[in-house]
Amino acid sequence: MKTRKQTSIQMQNLSRSMISILLVSFLVLGLSYTVSGQQTKDAETPGELEAMEDENMDYLRQIYEIINDYPAFSYSYTIEDGKIQDVVVEGVENDLDRKRLEVILFDLKSNRNMMKNKANRIGVFYSVDEEAEYTSSESELQDKVLNNLTYPDRAKNWGVEGTIYVKFVVDDNGEIPFATTSTNINTSVERYLNQMEEQAIEAVKATSGEWEPGKIDGVEVASLVVMPVTFDFEKNPTLPAIIR
Repeated sequence: MKTRKQTSIQMQNLSRSMISILLVSFLVLGLSYTVSGQQTKDAETPGELEAMEDENMDYLRQIYEIINDYPAFSYSYTIEDGKIQDVVVEGVENDLDRKRLEVILFDLKSNRNMMKNKANRIGVFYSVDEEAEYTSSESELQDKVLNNLTYPDRAKNWGVEGTIYVKFVVDDNGEIPFATTSTNINTSVERYLNQMEEQAIEAVKATSGEWEPGKIDGVEVASLVVMPVTFDFEKNPTLPAIIR
């Protein structure tokens, strides 16, 4: 037979459990509300645009780190009324990696949709109706860049390797007036990394004048393109596919 004391303790434990469940539910609902709000709120200021572009670069790094092991990787979006509904990833056998890619690609595309047709502080658009495209095929773009790319001997001998992201502007004339780099390569010899970054920028700039500009409502505009350049000291440099 249960004593009153035992019943009281059980009621207290039940109350604590109910409170914990309510708190967890509240937190989950709050998180869902926040995510939904982020998906519907467009970037309004240049500062917000730049912060979202930094977030996009982090997404790209995560994507390329995963797909490095999957040469057959491909993806497609399902879009309705201008809003992304789903992402389908193929060529990735590992279920966890595939799910991670689907989530990251979804977030990346959602961000880009929120940034659509809004210029940064210097009039460059991060996301446009029609993205800038190389005038020839993508394979010819890869050939042109790789033919103008040299893996610095000292960096190669030292074993400095990884992916450098060349962020460049294609202006309304198809020229590349500006390019910079972003990377998470760690090395104790900074000058070797700098040489690799310089090589990557010069190789991309060799394609200047050979681009179709991005467009907004049919009007050619200056837009940002991000091209990954991978240095591997056991192989030749490679260009992973550009993620749109």
